[in-house]
Amino acid sequence: MEERLKRLMIIKLYPDGKPKAFNVTFDDGVLQDVRFVSMLNKYNLKGTFNLNSGLMESEYEWTYNSGRVIKRLAADKAAPLYQGHEIASHTLTHPYMDKLSESEIMYELKTDKDKLEKLFGREIKGFAVPFHYYSDLIENCVKKCGFTYARISEESHSFNPQKDCYKWKATLFHPHDPLDDIARQFIEADGELSLLQIGGHSYDLDVENMWDIFESLFIKISSRNDILPMTTIEIIEYLQAMNKAEITEKYIKNNSEISLWFSIDGSACEVKPYETMAL
Repeated sequence: MEERLKRLMIIKLYPDGKPKAFNVTFDDGVLQDVRFVSMLNKYNLKGTFNLNSGLMESEYEWTYNSGRVIKRLAADKAAPLYQGHEIASHTLTHPYMDKLSESEIMYELKTDKDKLEKLFGREIKGFAVPFHYYSDLIENCVKKCGFTYARISEESHSFNPQKDCYKWKATLFHPHDPLDDIARQFIEADGELSLLQIGGHSYDLDVENMWDIFESLFIKISSRNDILPMTTIEIIEYLQAMNKAEITEKYIKNNSEISLWFSIDGSACEVKPYETMAL
């Protein structure tokens, strides 16, 4: 079997036969998201925006250590802004979760999920951890609240997709790495189902003077025909569906509700939901 599979050169692909995917996952829902979302839209890219509905209601603001005032978007401005992008929970009030009891964690997660679903009129499937603390207790609460994944505040420093969707790591958080080098490495990467996912906050682009750097990155990514823009939930649900597929020496069977894509001897092939394709 291994010899035949190797001879056939079966390679897993993202939708539309793309070998790579790209996403940004940004937290907090601040005023700078207006400019950032506009830039994503300009280059037909997709973002995941992790919001605290409680702080949106109060239009919470704080002063960054540089003296710059950072302000949350109001709910009425957020609802139309993020059309075409994913919305995920970031807790109700962005607390230090190591100081919370189980009931308090559940309240922060469930209330935020409910409020975001009401505001945006769609199911909220993702959760992004505030600050850096994560634990088995939080993970269990995330699952109890019905989230599909939890993005934690650790970097993978890898273009390989994460295997544990409840300890999901972005490739990097942008202030720490030269994005030109990362883009070049990603474009040159030849691993199966390569993924570049950048986490952070749009206010960092003001504080660190990175707007031009990000636009340069977006130009590079959008000019490629081998990179598919996806949201985090699209990536995770696709990978989960791919993990259910049966790949043998005689056939590929799609056991999911979404189409799966493969390169077979260099040709991109779609295997439709619940379809079995003979090899």
